[in-house]
Amino acid sequence: MANTKFRWGVIGPGRIARRFADSFSLLPHAEICAVASRDATRATEFAAHYNIPKVYTDYKLLAQDDELDAVYIATPHAYHVDCALLCLKNKKPVLCEKPLTLNRTLAQALINVAREHNTFLMEAMWTRFIPATVKTLELIQAGVIGEVKFIQADFGFAAPFDATSRIYDLKLGGGAQLDVGVYPMFLALAVLGKPENIKAFGKLASTGADENTSALLYYKNGAMANIYSSIVAESPKQADIVGTTGTITIHTPWYKSQAISVTIGKEEKKLTHIPYPGTGFEFQIEEVMRCVKGNNIESDLMSHDFSLMMAEVSDEIRKQIGMKYLNE
Repeated sequence: MANTKFRWGVIGPGRIARRFADSFSLLPHAEICAVASRDATRATEFAAHYNIPKVYTDYKLLAQDDELDAVYIATPHAYHVDCALLCLKNKKPVLCEKPLTLNRTLAQALINVAREHNTFLMEAMWTRFIPATVKTLELIQAGVIGEVKFIQADFGFAAPFDATSRIYDLKLGGGAQLDVGVYPMFLALAVLGKPENIKAFGKLASTGADENTSALLYYKNGAMANIYSSIVAESPKQADIVGTTGTITIHTPWYKSQAISVTIGKEEKKLTHIPYPGTGFEFQIEEVMRCVKGNNIESDLMSHDFSLMMAEVSDEIRKQIGMKYLNE
């Protein structure tokens, strides 16, 4: 691998996979060599657009391809586990789209397999790796705004109702919490850790998927986080992190922001631009390649334990709003 490009495979050539593939224009040391889809037309079109030499209509065949160094899984949420298991059991490092699985039980089972086969696995929470997030966490760690006491973050968009779509169909893992609610939840957990108490409220669509969800996370030190997600309403998509001596604002859309502001006491707000030229996915791709080349089975920046915490908090939020996936 040292003298050749890092070779990726992609399972699920949908919209999110295109953002992933677009990032490779900034990664000259990496390439996508194979794509798999049960829809041959979609796979062929994706391969043609990105000049990918291998096309599979069987996920297992891609997982068994000895020429691949890692696999990116971008299928609907409900299929993440099966696809990841195929890859891990064939010793293929996996970057799996968020949420890693539908619940904590499945996440733990998947992580157990990764550890059993000594093979890398990471949830693709790409927001963790963009420069604005990295800078924000550095400032908090340095105590620039004092002790964090409150976080407010949201991610809502308005989608037309379609009972069979990925975001509404429970069989596909639909619902606001797992589709976009994981973003504000991630920020709260990255800054404050696991909450002591959770109070959640939500509105379910006719399919049983949550369309509007809000949760208040409470911590032992008195800190709180207010997170909101929606698939029926556009939200500001701004994040504010309030400390005892100042506030950090991650500008809209915060989950892929290229600017943050810091206000200390009554001082004038200081705006910092943190641009990046690509889709933002390139940073998590770099992290996976760094870890795989270093023979690590997880990233210390997006660890297995953190993904388990994410899944556990999501489970509790869904439990409180009365949302269940099939077979739960």
